[in-house]
Amino acid sequence: MLNKVQLNLLKQHIGPFLFCFFVLMFLLLMQFLMLHVDKLVGKGLPLLVVIELILSNLAYMVVLAVPMAILVSTLIAFGKFSEWNELNAVRAAGVNPIKLIMPVLVISTALFIGTAYFSNYILPEANHKARSLFIDIRMAKPGFDLEENTIYEGIEGYTFL
Repeated sequence: MLNKVQLNLLKQHIGPFLFCFFVLMFLLLMQFLMLHVDKLVGKGLPLLVVIELILSNLAYMVVLAVPMAILVSTLIAFGKFSEWNELNAVRAAGVNPIKLIMPVLVISTALFIGTAYFSNYILPEANHKARSLFIDIRMAKPGFDLEENTIYEGIEGYTFL
């Protein structure tokens, strides 16, 4: 049974973890799109293929974002705990600090096991699928064949110099 202080510590982890996770996922997704937009634009790809490519590449982003989000949420939660001098109050009440940390350790162990399973079994399949999609897209047809001082009319309704 969790006491109120343990529950409060767990609640203080949830908000920063979710915020940091989604911000990191957004940043990693934007980086992916900026790096690969030139390979996707101008090929006439269906929207579902582009979405499938993005979703298959989200797997490696999750593996990068989860540990960073856990780090930030832990720093924020225990930083607040220390800032409000709750640790001193708990020690003065005679409670072992390790006992307070146990629920956080249990959940972090569960996240570790989940991330390890994800990295060992799901991530390789997603990377293989993403790589094969990239190869199919590259072989589909050439993208922009822009050359200096020549007119390009490869996109209907547009002319580039």
